[in-house]
Amino acid sequence: MTIDSFYNQTSLIDRKVLSKICSNILPRIHDQVHKLTVEQYSMKRILRAANYPQLYSLSLINFEKNVLYQHLKDNLILRNLMKQILALIFSLCKNLTDLNFCDMFPTRTYATSINHLSSSRYVSSSLTKLKINVSNITDCTYILDGCLNLSILIIKVRDIFDPLTDVNGGEKFLKLKYFSLTTSDYTCNHKKIIFPLLRRMINLENLRLCLLLFVFDSDFPDGTQLYDQFLMYMTQLEKFTFSIDAKVYPHKIKIELPSNRDIEHSFASIGYQQVTSYVHTNLRKTKSHCLIYSLPYDFEEFIHLDNSFQGGMFDKVRQLKMVDVIPFEHKLLRLISKDFPCLKF
Repeated sequence: MTIDSFYNQTSLIDRKVLSKICSNILPRIHDQVHKLTVEQYSMKRILRAANYPQLYSLSLINFEKNVLYQHLKDNLILRNLMKQILALIFSLCKNLTDLNFCDMFPTRTYATSINHLSSSRYVSSSLTKLKINVSNITDCTYILDGCLNLSILIIKVRDIFDPLTDVNGGEKFLKLKYFSLTTSDYTCNHKKIIFPLLRRMINLENLRLCLLLFVFDSDFPDGTQLYDQFLMYMTQLEKFTFSIDAKVYPHKIKIELPSNRDIEHSFASIGYQQVTSYVHTNLRKTKSHCLIYSLPYDFEEFIHLDNSFQGGMFDKVRQLKMVDVIPFEHKLLRLISKDFPCLKF
């Protein structure tokens, strides 16, 4: 698949001609089409005109990247094509050891669903390093179970829900040394899904977590909980880098959240001295927002900065999202300008 840049604001095909092609020609020859070249303004009509069961080559020309992203999200043919491309890479590149199958869009995540790529149990026997964005946690477990020699996995997962497979069971991931997990949306299934998966990574040397969590009542992710849930099982761990953004809802009981000092002390007690936390509770005390991260901050995104921000150096951050019901003051904006020198988005 080739993707060229966007040049023209109008379709390269006359509307009347395009209409005749889509209504009269494509429905008759759709099962004989092997290659298609489409541009931004004719793509939707051409792809909706018929199914193309024999299509193996699709060229996209003259596309704005925002429009292309929307098509990749919404169009079934393109989504299936992306799966086929990944399957083709795995089947043809038998000696492939390093694969980056993401980073098409710097400010958005295109997630690939791969758990039905192949009937074979093993995705790749040669792959040792993989960077990929996937649709759900089942895709992540499929990769870990199928890539037998994988030592480095950098993965961004869109949806964390109850998987089709049991994340608690199965073999340990003995060859995995480096694991980076980023969640794209909030989840309340961290103790049920994420933590049990991490417990199977007993030989990890480097762990990076960037998590968005819903937390209910007193089930708060401080250093003590993380140690009890998975860190104690990682006896080879040398480096743990994290950013945990938690929205806390006291549904059943009225609770007092730990202070910033308490949270930071819980990490210091297990050997992580350089940790910062911010706890912010709304005026009616119906919910709280807590951000906990290791220092120096080592992620390219900083999500949901609010008025509780006290400053620091974030020279690796490229994308910043600011959210609060209270208007931001000019003093905070000056602080952000100084502390986030490399922002792009």
